[in-house]
Amino acid sequence: MTSNAGAAALPLSVVVVRFAGGDAIVRTLDALAAQVERAGGEIIVAHRGNDAPSAANVARFPSVRWAAGDASATPARLRALGVAASNGRIVACTEDHCVPSADWIERVLHAHGGTSAIVGGAIDKAPTEAVAPWVAYLLDYARYMSPLPPGPSAHASDCNVSYERRDLDAVRDAWREEFHETTVQWALAARGVHVVLDPSIVVQQHREIALGEYLRERREHGRTYAETRIAGASAPARARFALLALLLPPVLVMRVRRVVASRGGAATIPNGVWGPLTRAAIAWSRGELDGYLGRR
Repeated sequence: MTSNAGAAALPLSVVVVRFAGGDAIVRTLDALAAQVERAGGEIIVAHRGNDAPSAANVARFPSVRWAAGDASATPARLRALGVAASNGRIVACTEDHCVPSADWIERVLHAHGGTSAIVGGAIDKAPTEAVAPWVAYLLDYARYMSPLPPGPSAHASDCNVSYERRDLDAVRDAWREEFHETTVQWALAARGVHVVLDPSIVVQQHREIALGEYLRERREHGRTYAETRIAGASAPARARFALLALLLPPVLVMRVRRVVASRGGAATIPNGVWGPLTRAAIAWSRGELDGYLGRR
């Protein structure tokens, strides 16, 4: 995987990870294509080798570059592939279950004017009455729901974040194989480059998923997060993190409840969410525990 960072001739690259599959990418690219063209930028869609675009989509979006990874590539691996192939001075990331607002590119570029920061934005849930998609949204993205408080933050989501090319180049070893938001943002924070949230940069999340599939995914992602977090850590540190993982489920659920209450979002959430949300928090906790204890 070879970076094109040296060229960096374009004002902006948008890297879209094809994660949801199916025709979700069409909705995302419909929202992006004209914006990116006006800005003189590029769009790169990173996808698994067995999820190649249809001929119709290649024809519909002729300026899009499609970057194929392995059939088993993780979203983080695909993101690394897309970022490595990009040429923009600003690199903006999202996923195919998200639809950027009509002024997304304009606001991303404006946010990076005159400052060196990781810029994150809001992630709002597309209307649905289905419980499982709301569970997935709330556990993963509640902290980014509108009205998003502006200013410094510990993290920004891979679904709505942008970086300066020079900053990504400086920490290339942190994302050469897999591009995880936590790993990259921790590496940049160590160099004095921090996350700033801008509530005017908005995507709408449209992902549909069955609860069972989501629970399995949360456990796996929790394990990956833990393995990344404790790379090179001592045995006592691993034990301490493992103990804290056991306490996570109520903490995660209460965190979501607080965010929803503080942002007035309770009325939009369907009944029956909180039980499945608790199960998803337990799945994440078990995944973290697996990662800290070296279990597969």
